[in-house]
Amino acid sequence: MTAKLSLSKRIQNKNITSKYFFINNQNSKILNLFKMPSIHYIEFFIISLGLHIFTLFTYMAYYSDLINSNYFKDFQQEYDYIIVGAGTAGSVIAQQIATETNHSFIVLEAGGRSNSLFNMPVLGPFLHGSLYDWQFETLPQRDACLAMRDKKCKSPQGKIIGGSSALNNMIYVRGNISHYVNWFQQKYTKEYIKNKFKYLEEEILHLENVKYQSDLSDAILDAAKELGYHNNLGLDFNVGFSKAVVNQKNGKRWTSPEKSGFSTHILTNVLVNKIMFDRNKAVGISFLLSGKVNKILARKGIILSAGAYNTPKILQLSGIGPEQILKQFDIPLVKNLPVGKNLQDHVTTGLDLVQFDKPVSITAMDMVNPFHAFDYFFNGRGPLTSSGCENIGFLSSMNQTTPDLQFMVLSAGLASDRGTQLKKTVNINEITWNNYISKGLDKYVATILPVILHPKSKGEVYIQSTDPNIPPVIDPKYLYNKEDVNLLIRGLRLIKEFVETKAMRNIGAYLNENIFPGCENYDFFSNSYLECYVKHLTLTSFHPVGTCSMGLPTSENAVVDNSFKVLGVDGLYVVDASVLPTMPSGNINAAVAMMALVFFDTNIRLNSEIKTDIPFCFKKDRFYNDNSMLVCYK
Repeated sequence: MTAKLSLSKRIQNKNITSKYFFINNQNSKILNLFKMPSIHYIEFFIISLGLHIFTLFTYMAYYSDLINSNYFKDFQQEYDYIIVGAGTAGSVIAQQIATETNHSFIVLEAGGRSNSLFNMPVLGPFLHGSLYDWQFETLPQRDACLAMRDKKCKSPQGKIIGGSSALNNMIYVRGNISHYVNWFQQKYTKEYIKNKFKYLEEEILHLENVKYQSDLSDAILDAAKELGYHNNLGLDFNVGFSKAVVNQKNGKRWTSPEKSGFSTHILTNVLVNKIMFDRNKAVGISFLLSGKVNKILARKGIILSAGAYNTPKILQLSGIGPEQILKQFDIPLVKNLPVGKNLQDHVTTGLDLVQFDKPVSITAMDMVNPFHAFDYFFNGRGPLTSSGCENIGFLSSMNQTTPDLQFMVLSAGLASDRGTQLKKTVNINEITWNNYISKGLDKYVATILPVILHPKSKGEVYIQSTDPNIPPVIDPKYLYNKEDVNLLIRGLRLIKEFVETKAMRNIGAYLNENIFPGCENYDFFSNSYLECYVKHLTLTSFHPVGTCSMGLPTSENAVVDNSFKVLGVDGLYVVDASVLPTMPSGNINAAVAMMALVFFDTNIRLNSEIKTDIPFCFKKDRFYNDNSMLVCYK
């Protein structure tokens, strides 16, 4: 009886304490708002107003498309190919099928259609957490994300035609070609892979140098030169610094669906329920549309391109995955494979670490300046064209020829929008905001992110329900491996070297010396302090890969073979970031698009009749020999 009373008393005290902290936090928010200088209060109001107008617009755009897809869409009961997901990979494959073959196909997309306003680059971060984002978050992390609410990191993924390429920084990096050759177990040569990238760049994507550069951009390049790094990366993997190459046209975001040719073949706002099988062959898809279950059959194949989180979820719901997980939900086993294992992501840190005594980058008011809006809409120039990342660099923290870090130089920080949106996107807790980030509201901030190119820590993704509406459990196990922590520490020390160069001093750069909350017991910038810092301020670059890894059938993590076919299952393929067995050396969008071209070339184009209803010409063996014979079909 005493124990029960004691437990009841503890629960009551806990509730009282929780209410106290809730009230205290709300009061703290109000007090901090009034502590802001009047100019910041005005900026907060203006940006908040603009953000609310933009949010209202996203709701209108989303629900108008939802109504359209619910009541004005029809589809056949059978197609040659079914593509699940209209992200980068799914869009590239659909575009190739539509323009190069006579195959029938349909693309099933869980999200809605984009619109021209969403193509304004500076608005990309404000789609995070919106209806066009899956709004995924990790499990509470043991060694990372300690400064986030509930120790959970956000992991935005695009729920929109274009997928995450509609939300990302638009950075185009080929990466290390030798890694791709190894993924395919030497099936393709470096020259073959390079020709795939060349075709991608010339025929599908549109690439430009960044249209807007702040003073920070040139200062970083000058600082890199001072430190001995060259400033000519090009598109290939290398050591050095460069201004970013982005997926834009005339200053506007350019996603793979822009030049797709498959707009009449896509069904939006549909949620795939599971794959249907006839013995060990995938024969169709079950999906939800307007709350009703529908089915479509595939004559030749089903292609999953739903991303590193949703593709393993669909496979597991369909009976393909770790047997012990499927047993928990009484899902009949089709194939026991390590689906959801080997999750990797580009991890980083360093938000608002660099401050300036004068404006050198994009400010809060640049986003709502009507003159900049005019410059964007009529000239395709100005701050609104900013991808957020102006420079990229590849560095070795151990003075080797092979880089282990990528630097992303962002012309803004978390405090740039005065707390209206970005702190929610990153999921920063109130203690960190009030005692660290908000102290930079009266400063000019920018961010240099040291990104781990090949993290040693690996996590997993698995279902938590048979309901397809329930998101999967995401446990990336960030920084479980101490080598990742040490690499980020070396990255922060490299940032300090940059800040201390003459080029950066000339624009008033200095380190933010406010002590990070939770790290007060360590000397500033000591190894112990920096370890504490990175474990608290852990960030993702939104590049999850590996959960349906490509590999040999005998490989521990293999889910698909080097032709993208799911092991032991006929008619089922996976083509998206989930098949990458390791991280590419840089932003992943280019790698995913290239893999989609390899898939099409291997599995569809070589086994198909060339489309005959329109004239079509191509070089025979065009991906192998630039001097090949030109062959035309009509």
